[in-house]
Amino acid sequence: MSPGAIAETMGAKNGNIDVILAKQGKVDKLQLRRRVEFRQATQTDAKMDLLRKKYKPVNDTGAKTKANGVHKVIAGEEQSSESNGLLDRSGFRRPAHSLFPAERLTTGWKTVRPIGPGLNNLGNTCFLNSVLQCLTYTPPLAEYMLARVHSDSCRAGDNCMLCKFEAHVGRALSKRESASISPKSIVGRLKMVAKHMRIGRQEDAHEFLRLLVDAFQRSLLTGIDSKIDRRIQETTLTHHIFGGYLQSQVSCSRCGYDSNTFDPLLDVSLDISGSTIAKGLRSFTRPEVLNKSNRYKCEKCARLVDATKQMTIYQLPRILTLQLKRFSAFGGKINRFVEFPLALNVKSYISKNSPESGPFDYNLYAVLVHSGGSARSGHYYCFVKSPAGVWYELNDSMVHQVSERTVLKQSAYLLFYERCGAPNPRHSTDPVTASPNKPKKEKSAKSADVPAATNGSARTTPSAPIAASEEMEAALESLPLQPNGAKKKKNKKNKQKKANVENANQNGEKASAAATPVAAQTSTEPAVDTNKLEASTALKQIK
Repeated sequence: MSPGAIAETMGAKNGNIDVILAKQGKVDKLQLRRRVEFRQATQTDAKMDLLRKKYKPVNDTGAKTKANGVHKVIAGEEQSSESNGLLDRSGFRRPAHSLFPAERLTTGWKTVRPIGPGLNNLGNTCFLNSVLQCLTYTPPLAEYMLARVHSDSCRAGDNCMLCKFEAHVGRALSKRESASISPKSIVGRLKMVAKHMRIGRQEDAHEFLRLLVDAFQRSLLTGIDSKIDRRIQETTLTHHIFGGYLQSQVSCSRCGYDSNTFDPLLDVSLDISGSTIAKGLRSFTRPEVLNKSNRYKCEKCARLVDATKQMTIYQLPRILTLQLKRFSAFGGKINRFVEFPLALNVKSYISKNSPESGPFDYNLYAVLVHSGGSARSGHYYCFVKSPAGVWYELNDSMVHQVSERTVLKQSAYLLFYERCGAPNPRHSTDPVTASPNKPKKEKSAKSADVPAATNGSARTTPSAPIAASEEMEAALESLPLQPNGAKKKKNKKNKQKKANVENANQNGEKASAAATPVAAQTSTEPAVDTNKLEASTALKQIK
């Protein structure tokens, strides 16, 4: 070998192959600059890992050795995931970290608000109006939008659909808006939601809902590396509200081995062959037998076997959206009535190996209805539950109150349920039955510091003014908020009324001390009725 060839070989070993190729005239500098360079991947490919587990290479010995080496790497990755606590016992891989803290979301409404205005139809936009109204009255989403946290830190700029929706919610739930409003900022950006949608053309409400939530997701992921792990991408605001996970489990009938696959859940589409939502959910989670020509190749048995496949809910969403499959593939519509409940329990549809421990109860808060013969025609409108707990029909610009019975008679297309959480006494709208943070304490005659009243009247017992004052405090806490100046005047009047009640009770105690025991025995007025009378009288004076 010549000295020049030896130098070229040494240069190649030292990594100067580009210089050698350029000197030999085989490549030029332009080609070297255009050369594709590969870097080591930072995230694992979940689909490739699944294929490597499911199939074995059939190449020569060298390829098998290489495949075995790859298998060892994957096994090491699985062991590291288990050691890091990212892989649970069912094989579900949890995200390494979250993009949004779920603690910021609330269950239910923080404050009682009146119903908002209707939305003007801007030309076949009833599908858009009904979806916007259902999302506006989604409690965790609306409360976060009202806080205006997203717009303060948004990275998407003027093209952010979530910012436009945040402004819409703030306007719709504002007390200043009484007449119907026009969602021009969202209708004008319909192309940003989906390129195939056209203004003035009727669209499917469920399709628009899914595409709008996807647009929210794109806005939240703006400025974040697109190659980030898929599990981490599923920890945004939209997935914390609407997202859960479905589990598809295939069980081998020969060895009992279970193969689990997990997919994100944003809504559940139900067949309406049955007459109730419960039957639709049972049909959705009914096991399917894989046999004959549809046999399954078991990973453990390494052969085709009979198996059972079942779809269940592995992780529950905060907001459960149910879509009834009313439209066929040929454009026709199924008008069958499907009964749905106000309260839904989903414990029977949870995976047996799910880490969910409850609560499993959901409350209905919105119903979207389609009237017409096909998905591309007809009319969409909705029913929503206001923050005060009252049902309203929102039909474009028209808004009027309805009963629960009217809601339950509708042929629903989309159902929105919110997962129940810890009860919050601030949500109660009844000023008398609203329970304060501390339970009421009634002093009995045995535990009272002073003896029992001598004339038997509730006005002479020490517990009467206590019960009355606590009921008044509970009623005052449940009254609607007022401006600061009016609130201060109201507080002064309330204090004066309380003082008058306490003085009257003290005078009654003094009068009862001078009464004879005979009068005490002859009085039969029940104490509890007088308490309620005092409390109701004081409440009327305060109001």
